[in-house]
Amino acid sequence: MKSMTTESEKFDKLGGDWWNPSGRLFSLHLINPLRFDYFAEKAGDLKRARVLDIGCGGGLLSERFAASGAQVTGIDLSPAAIDAAKKHAHEAGLAIDYRVLAPCGLLREIQKPFDIIICAEVLEHVDDLRGFLADALKMLKSSGLFFFGTINKTIRARLLAVFVAENILHMIPKGTHDFNKFIKPSLLVRILKENNVETMEIKGMSLDPLRLEFKISSDTSMNYLGYGVKGEG
Repeated sequence: MKSMTTESEKFDKLGGDWWNPSGRLFSLHLINPLRFDYFAEKAGDLKRARVLDIGCGGGLLSERFAASGAQVTGIDLSPAAIDAAKKHAHEAGLAIDYRVLAPCGLLREIQKPFDIIICAEVLEHVDDLRGFLADALKMLKSSGLFFFGTINKTIRARLLAVFVAENILHMIPKGTHDFNKFIKPSLLVRILKENNVETMEIKGMSLDPLRLEFKISSDTSMNYLGYGVKGEG
């Protein structure tokens, strides 16, 4: 079985912090509008689109897609995160299918492929990246969209995403990231191509440390996001 991540225990400890914009995950709240707006612009009309959010955590992105009319399934290996996601979706009046599953588990269950698959801020926590993406992309329909967001494997990313973000600014809990699992864009593009997904664009997400604001940029040396399209066959 190709697991989503062996790090789900880290996120089990976050509990109710998933929806606290001033809590231990406040950096996710900072980037969430930015990444959703980027993905939504590329997707176009989301009404009735079948969306799979892999590594959905507490549901920050899932809820934005559901509120835009998409039919959303969210999976994660952290039971605490899924509990937080279900609770918040219920309070928001949103019908989202949340499950504690890895991609390989859902792959055995689904009857129909998804229009859109999202892997945002999860790939850098995966042990078997090739296996994980192979399972995930089997669930994407031909001409479907794959959205991603992750961290580049650079010295700058090691300094800022690990040392500064975790130890200085405390933007994320200490120990969240392992530099060895960071992913060069060239590797991600290659793995997507192996799975019949053509990368269409990669953009940077740059942080202004003084204003604590993120923006889309051409600098992919730390955080980056983008999308690909699955070919026929």
